[in-house]
This record gives sequence, C-alpha cells and structure tokens, in this order.
Amino acid sequence: MADKTFIIRFKVRELTSQSAIAAKAEIHAEHMVLPNSTGKLAVLFLLEVVESWAELPRWRNNLS
Repeated sequence: MADKTFIIRFKVRELTSQSAIAAKAEIHAEHMVLPNSTGKLAVLFLLEVVESWAELPRWRNNLS
C-alpha cells in the first residue's frame, strides 16, 4: 500500500488545514489515526477537532 496525501480541516477557526502523508485514514474510538505504508503512526488527531478530511487524487503524467 502506497502513501497518499490527506488534507485535514479543523473545526476550530484558529487552526488551519493540515496535510499529512499516510497510507489510509482510520477512526479508532475518539481519534483519527493515519498510519503510513509501513504501519507506523504518521499522524494522530482528536476526532472532536476534525471537521473533515479528504484524500488528494494522484496525478498522472500523460506526456509519454
């Protein structure tokens, strides 16, 4: 499984959006967990401060 880029938006206005490189996003109890492709923790957020998240699409180079 390859790492992807995720954008996380927060409910709190003082916090800005943050990007994270991880293999997937998971919900564990009260936390949003983003492990990398080797299974190690890349990012951890308290779910109550997360408004939304999205995986950025991969871009393909069609110049060949």
